[in-house]
Amino acid sequence: MPIIKAKENTKKEQLRISIEKNIMDEIKQYCEWANVKKTDDFFEQAAQYILSKDKDWQTHNSQKQSA
Repeated sequence: MPIIKAKENTKKEQLRISIEKNIMDEIKQYCEWANVKKTDDFFEQAAQYILSKDKDWQTHNSQKQSA
């Protein structure tokens, strides 16, 4: 079962990134397999996953907000 899923259109901010070709090829294959039409969804959800799982980030962020 795919972790990344297609999303509804939401307000986006455009950016430009460079990524190794072999990684991008695999991301495209994953998106095709998971029936995700836009690689934007992959990157956005991958970032959300990291931000939600990184305990050091969560500690830092909660300390920053309570200061």
